[in-house]
Amino acid sequence: MQNKNDIEEPIRHIHALARENVVDMLPYVPGKPIFEVKEEFGLERVVKMASNECPLTLPPGLGEVMVRAAACGNTYPDALCRSLRKKTARHINVSEDNLIFGNGAEECIRLIAQILLNQGDRAIIPTPIFDAYSTATRLMGAEEIRLPLKGLRIDLDTVLEACEHHDRVKLVWLCSPSNPTGDILTRDELDRFLNHLPKDIMVVLDEAYAEFVTDKEAVNTGDYLSKDHRVIGLRTFSKAYGLAGFRVGYIVAHPAVVSLVNNVKLPFNVSTPALAAAEYMLDEQEFARDHVELILNEREFMHKELTQRGFEVPKSQANFLFVKMPEKMNKNGVDMFKQLLPKGFIVRPGTAFGVPEYFRMSLGAREDNINFLKEFDKILITC
Repeated sequence: MQNKNDIEEPIRHIHALARENVVDMLPYVPGKPIFEVKEEFGLERVVKMASNECPLTLPPGLGEVMVRAAACGNTYPDALCRSLRKKTARHINVSEDNLIFGNGAEECIRLIAQILLNQGDRAIIPTPIFDAYSTATRLMGAEEIRLPLKGLRIDLDTVLEACEHHDRVKLVWLCSPSNPTGDILTRDELDRFLNHLPKDIMVVLDEAYAEFVTDKEAVNTGDYLSKDHRVIGLRTFSKAYGLAGFRVGYIVAHPAVVSLVNNVKLPFNVSTPALAAAEYMLDEQEFARDHVELILNEREFMHKELTQRGFEVPKSQANFLFVKMPEKMNKNGVDMFKQLLPKGFIVRPGTAFGVPEYFRMSLGAREDNINFLKEFDKILITC
């Protein structure tokens, strides 16, 4: 048997050779998978409400498209995603040269960091927020400046103060609707922010949940393409279009930004089946409309049900709710996560975002939501 030193010495050596920051970085922890919960608790059915995924079964026509795409698996996909780019540009009313695609929006986040951040640069990250911004920033050797939310909203005034106080700020990461709170930034807020933001700072606006937004004052990247080249938008096919397993995201930005991203991205980063799936869902549209309608109805229903039970739940413009555990219950989001698992429901504990008193739950179909509330109520009785 190897002794402890024989085991640890190679680890120390490899860590010493690794890039700065990488050893101290933590891997992404995904929502607990359904199969694992089924095996652990002997359940036949488990509802995953942890990863903001689509609760609907994808349309049967998509299977036929996948069969045709598989027949082309012996050749590389279109590196520039030209057909999908053309259809997407028409759908969101932008020019084709404003778009470039990635292996999910997370790859797009990394690509933006790669083209903008140098060693020693700084990036502003409102917190709590999606952790991919932090990972991309640190991977480039840049420093993250974390700023707390104000009343569960991104405080752009605080961001401006940080930009003025710190040197070498290159990038501001924003998210609207924000994950995990579901709140949005308005056009007026972003307009004022951009008017006062130093000219040498770029802004990323992650709009992964844009299709679920009903607030007419909400910000939209398309409004800035012709008036402020510093704004870089992010969109995805994972949420409204239900293609989380296919990994298709895209950047919406000035052509100069798109050109730089094209310089560093992998040449065939979106697979042939993924391209075919995204095109099919854009052409089909009925699925996305039905999905969005379901989410809007369930968002209102679940918000009302949870607030009536005494929980603090901020209004959401996304496909999830961020739920605060009352202090009198002496339980946090991790406790609720653990107690819901054997009941067949997976939620996301707030510890993933550094706020343990919360949990985030995706919105499911009405039957699933009602069953969730039944089990939720049983747990509340014991508190």
